[in-house]
Amino acid sequence: MNQLENMMDRIREDQSVPERVWKKLDIALCDLPDYEDGSGKKGSRKKFASAAAAIAVVGVTLCISNPALAAKIPLLGKIFEEVENNIPFSGDYSEKAGVLAQATGEERDGDPLASPGIVKSDAGITVTASEVYCDGLSVFLTAQIDVDQGGLHNLPAHYIDGGDSTAEMLYLRGEWNLSDGSEAQDLFNDNLEGKVIDDHTFVGMLKLDLEDYNRTEGELSLRLSSIGWDDVTMLDAEDISESHRTEGQWEFDIPFTVDTEAVREIAVGKEGNGYTLEKVIVSPYQVVAYVDVPFTEREVTREEYESVMAEKTGAKEDPGLTYEEYAEQAGKTYQFWNTVICDQDGEMLFSNPEGDGKAVAAVDGKELSKLYIFVFDDMDKDLEVEKSSSESGSIDIQKAGADAAVTAEVTIQ
Repeated sequence: MNQLENMMDRIREDQSVPERVWKKLDIALCDLPDYEDGSGKKGSRKKFASAAAAIAVVGVTLCISNPALAAKIPLLGKIFEEVENNIPFSGDYSEKAGVLAQATGEERDGDPLASPGIVKSDAGITVTASEVYCDGLSVFLTAQIDVDQGGLHNLPAHYIDGGDSTAEMLYLRGEWNLSDGSEAQDLFNDNLEGKVIDDHTFVGMLKLDLEDYNRTEGELSLRLSSIGWDDVTMLDAEDISESHRTEGQWEFDIPFTVDTEAVREIAVGKEGNGYTLEKVIVSPYQVVAYVDVPFTEREVTREEYESVMAEKTGAKEDPGLTYEEYAEQAGKTYQFWNTVICDQDGEMLFSNPEGDGKAVAAVDGKELSKLYIFVFDDMDKDLEVEKSSSESGSIDIQKAGADAAVTAEVTIQ
């Protein structure tokens, strides 16, 4: 079967295309000429191009005659362009991202053919990985989710970046790691955020933070075990979170290259009250502040370890966490800390919950020339500053500096 026949079969899969449209398409194809090339062979590529053009012209009629088919026009390879301005960590990804494709196993004129995206289907849900970008700090992956049963129109929108913008979200469960042998990490608050296209289709971006950024390329192994979403029609239920959830297996191996010119590291080394702001790393999409936080230690007994592991894993022989690893985690209690990062105008950058001594804030398309960074050791003072930002749009730099344990002014440009 040639590529034209494949195209025709894909169109025929939609049973609701009116008969008059098929007649127009038949007439267009019958009128196509055969061309001779210099060797006397018929130019199949030229005829294919003419046929494709005819289908494209008739395709306008298809979409007008059948709005449902119009909604299926693929966004693959263009999802960043569709969602990049209305998601957390927004920015211009579409000009830099790599477009993913997979081999079809077919050839044309000796060249292998590929279809857009990497496609995996299970349990009535098809996941297509579309584009990938890496600034060295995170891997940003776009995907299209197609749900056979529908119901996506009932997704609620949530506010992002502390402003009036909203996005929609699918919950992803599973794990991921890089092919360099790095330890697998569970997907935790790593969701697909974007927009509903129609009742069966969602497109969005997944952001996965890397442990280090000293690489030029890599391969992401992503293993999804469930996909879920909230439903506005079920807000009166006791538990409204993830009202719909489908378990399955969607596994991807996604190569990526690192935009090595995107990241700039700036040493800071400011101290106060036992806290140290060590450094800041800035990319066009995010700011990461590294903070050394004081902590207290306690002894963790092996009996405690065995009791906790038995309760969590059902007494499995391999609990997945050694005694030494558990003691390192459970034996330390960190002091309260929160980092507020502002641009040169004193406007706060939207930030994720902090952990592992890192505070991550979104650039959201802003042109940054300077950063004001405040590390707070007092929750009340921190909340007061954040409240003033929500009311006026910017914070009082002098007051924040007086209340924070550590204050730093970092010049970027």
